[in-house]
Amino acid sequence: MSSMLVAEDLSAVGGISLSAAVPVLTAMDYQVAALPTSLLSTHTSGYGRPAVVNLADWLPKVFEHWTTAQLDFQQGLIGYVGTVELCQLLHDYLAQQKLDLLVVDPVMGDLGQLYSGFDDQYVTAMRQLIQLADVILPNVTEASLLAGLPYTTQPDLPTILTALQKLLKPGAHAVITDVTQNDQIGCAWLTADGVQFIGEPRLAGHYNGTGDTLAAVIAGLLGRGFSLTRTLELANQWLHIAVAETLADERADERQGVALGGLLRAILTLG
Repeated sequence: MSSMLVAEDLSAVGGISLSAAVPVLTAMDYQVAALPTSLLSTHTSGYGRPAVVNLADWLPKVFEHWTTAQLDFQQGLIGYVGTVELCQLLHDYLAQQKLDLLVVDPVMGDLGQLYSGFDDQYVTAMRQLIQLADVILPNVTEASLLAGLPYTTQPDLPTILTALQKLLKPGAHAVITDVTQNDQIGCAWLTADGVQFIGEPRLAGHYNGTGDTLAAVIAGLLGRGFSLTRTLELANQWLHIAVAETLADERADERQGVALGGLLRAILTLG
């Protein structure tokens, strides 16, 4: 059983971030080290202002203990971090580890805007963190911020992906996760043959936690040895299953993350 370090926020209510990543990766037969970067009473979409605990004082003690206990992780997934200080703490710890795989979802913004509380210093800190990554998973907004290019809903993919690749170490891959083409939504990345795209039909509505779930699936499949192309095919198919199930459920509270039942069954049938 491989071990996967997952560092992102933990929302007590909402079913996103760590709450979504842990069952997904557990179903993939990982031993998950769940490292919350902050604690929230709810996620930040639709519930009002959550109660938040910053864990900047706790993380160094965790890393010191893990080092003393000689804990080693084969893979890592980094999601929402939250502060420049936490980005630096994670960077310094991970730079000392010998991970086979590090996937970073550089959560910073959406719809052309940084999330509340973030600024250019945070973008700079994230640029430093992704230098350790084997795969990064920005949405279009985050890709634009990292690349220093103007945001547009239909970006020039060869230009923006080329700019992202220059930020990464040799052999690493930048994958933009919310690209729309011909009524499909999916992932775009760059190969020697040009821009590649894999997507699924876009379903109506807004669903919290889709990016967190997608990132966990991608990290899990890559860690199990699947190629990037096959990983993105399965990840988009399974996320489509989750969104379709959520839509069919007609939930009374739309603030919750996506339904994971069908997605988890798909993982388990993979063997």
